[in-house]
Amino acid sequence: MPFQAPTPFGVEVMSIAELWAMAPPGYLAAPQRPTFHLLLLVTGGATTHTLDFEEHHLTRGCALWVRPGQVQVFGERAAGDLVLFESDFLIPGTHAAALADSHCGPVTVIAPFEPARRALRHEYDRARKPTLVAAETLRHLLSVLILELARAAPEPTPDRTGLDARFRALLERDFTTAHDVDHYARQLGYTTRTLNRATHTAVGESPKQAINRRLVLEARRLLAHTDQPITQLAHRLGFRDPSNFSAFFVTQTGQSPSVFRAGTRR
Repeated sequence: MPFQAPTPFGVEVMSIAELWAMAPPGYLAAPQRPTFHLLLLVTGGATTHTLDFEEHHLTRGCALWVRPGQVQVFGERAAGDLVLFESDFLIPGTHAAALADSHCGPVTVIAPFEPARRALRHEYDRARKPTLVAAETLRHLLSVLILELARAAPEPTPDRTGLDARFRALLERDFTTAHDVDHYARQLGYTTRTLNRATHTAVGESPKQAINRRLVLEARRLLAHTDQPITQLAHRLGFRDPSNFSAFFVTQTGQSPSVFRAGTRR
C-alpha cells in the first residue's frame, strides 16, 4: 500500500508522481487516515486536497500539513513532493517538534519553502542507509522546512493564561469519555466560567462547542474511514445509547450517520 510508516530513517521523501505511480486505481480517491505526519509541497500545477472534510485548493508554493489521525482524500495530480515522518523523529524540545505536537498548528500556508525542500530531497536521495549522521542531517533539514512553513503561517491568537491550550490537550485525551464541561474545568483546576472565558478569548467558542465539534470530527473520521457498525462507533465515542449518538450527530450536522457515511463512499 502507498501509505505505510516512513522508512528506518523516520522520514521519507517522495514525489507526488511517485505516489501516483505506486497507488492502486482509485486508492487516492478514497479516504485515507495516516498514522504519521505528511507534508504536501506543491511546486507546479494545482490540486484540491480534502482534509478532515474541508477542501484546500493548492497551487505552486502552497504547503499542506496532514497530522496523524486526520482523514484525507487526494485530488488532481500536481507537481511536488510528499514528506512523511513519525511524530518522534524531530528533535525534542525544539519549536519544530512543538509544532508537530500541536493540534492547532498550521494547516495550509503559502511559503518560500523551495530551498528547504530541495535540500531535504537532496540529502534524502543521497543517503543510502540509515546511519546516525544521515538521520541527524535529515532531522535538522526537516526542522528547517517546518520552521519555514511556520514563519509564513498566521500568528496564533495569544492565550495569556495558557488555559485554552491546556484545555485543548485535555480534550484530545478525554473527549471520548467525558462530554461535560465540568470534567475539564475540574481537571484543570478552574471554574467553568473561567474556562468559558478563556476559550472564548482564544478562539471565540465555548468549551461545550469545542467538545461537540471534536466529537463530530471523530465521528466523521470513523464513518468515512472504517466500516465499523454505527452501534459500536457510538460506544467508542462514549455514547451509551446509540440512538443518542444518532440524534446528536443529526443535530450537529443535519445528516444521519448512515447518510453521511454513504456520501463518503461515492
